[in-house]
Amino acid sequence: MNFEDRVARMLERKLCFNVQRNVILKDKYNNRSEIDIVYGIFFKTYVECKCYDNSPVPLEDVAKFKEVLSLNNINIKRGLFFTSSVYVPRATTIGIRTINGAELRKMELRATFIGILKFVFYCVSFMGFCGASIFIFNHYSNNFKVGRKRRSEGGSGYI
Repeated sequence: MNFEDRVARMLERKLCFNVQRNVILKDKYNNRSEIDIVYGIFFKTYVECKCYDNSPVPLEDVAKFKEVLSLNNINIKRGLFFTSSVYVPRATTIGIRTINGAELRKMELRATFIGILKFVFYCVSFMGFCGASIFIFNHYSNNFKVGRKRRSEGGSGYI
């Protein structure tokens, strides 16, 4: 399994929606760029993955990713840069969120738990939505019945 697969699998376990691999973007100058991973439905997050064994990720790699996002009119706050190693100090200060190998291992350990929490939240939210819908339907259904009864008796029908 390569590094991109590892990151994508972790994002899927966190229940990040619509995880796509190797997405091609076309900027305003008609240049094509490949983004390793894109996820999200309404607010997309763009992920670049670099697997360096013993050397830190240079500033140039992170700056290039930042420029690709900028050329495609994507806010740099929507960018994530994962690595299996560490970064040179300056690479973490240019506005792209950087995640090193140690942070990635922590995220992988928590991913399933976060996914379960999200699933429970979505289920509870859905049940609450259904309950509210039933309440609203019953409330207005009763009002319509009362209005029909009043109209049939010759009244205005308004409560």
